[in-house]
Amino acid sequence: MSEHQTKESCPEFSEDHDHGRSGERDLGINVRSRPNSVLRFSLRESLGLMTIAILAIGLWLTSSKLRDREEELRVMRQEFGYLAPSRADQIASSRSPSDQPLTYKMRVRLPRELPAGISYQLVYSSIWESGRAAPTWFGAVPMPQGESLVTLQILNDPRDSKWKIAAVVSSTEGTSRIATGLPPPHEAIFRGSHDVISTGLGRETLLMAIGESIRLLDERWVVGSQGVMLDGGPPRENLVGVFAQLEPVGAP
Repeated sequence: MSEHQTKESCPEFSEDHDHGRSGERDLGINVRSRPNSVLRFSLRESLGLMTIAILAIGLWLTSSKLRDREEELRVMRQEFGYLAPSRADQIASSRSPSDQPLTYKMRVRLPRELPAGISYQLVYSSIWESGRAAPTWFGAVPMPQGESLVTLQILNDPRDSKWKIAAVVSSTEGTSRIATGLPPPHEAIFRGSHDVISTGLGRETLLMAIGESIRLLDERWVVGSQGVMLDGGPPRENLVGVFAQLEPVGAP
């Protein structure tokens, strides 16, 4: 029997032989595809982990910067004072820190739009006379709308060597100043060593309705028997101190 006849007479052997090769090729493809599949999965996993790491680092950096800014804001508020938000029909005020003796600072915010015919002024004094409901005001400074810094100071004016009480109002619109000479007895008290009772504004923001007065500063020098007058009523004798008040003008 010839070789040709043997191949033709055994077709099953030929088909099985070809099928075996095909299976080997399939098996070869599968075996070679496994490393590629694992490699692709590893790359996706690595990229995902890198993305998560980058996001975590970015979040940590942002949180760190935010904490730094919050600390800077806290320090600035301690050094310069702070006014909490207020409504359009409210007046806000608070005491600000001062690192100089006989110098007092307050922050005030007036609404940008006051009712027609109403304005505000800062009045100040160094004497609260006996039997009176309020100090005897020496002078007045117009208050601008918006936020401003009010400074009251007892100082020796180098221009004439006289002791004075001065009021300064600073805002984005400019600065207004006024000063009044102190009576000689007041000068001696302020230059001496005495206890002081403070009953004016605190560091927390005080909110009041438009048309109300606000006692910004009430620093009472305790001299002799004046220390017994702590009930808030009119003094029984003349009281020396540093007083300032925010007063409406033209309010009903």
